[in-house]
Amino acid sequence: MGVNILMGVNILAFVATALFVLVPTAFLLIIYVKTISQNN
Repeated sequence: MGVNILMGVNILAFVATALFVLVPTAFLLIIYVKTISQNN
C-alpha cells in the first residue's frame, strides 16, 4: 500500500515538474516565433 502511494506521489511530482518546465518553454518559443515572423 505504501509503495503504491509513493509511486503515485512520484508520478504527480514528475508531471508537475514536466509542466513547470514545458509551459514556460512553450510560452517563450511562441513569443520567439511571433517576433521572428513580425521582423520578416
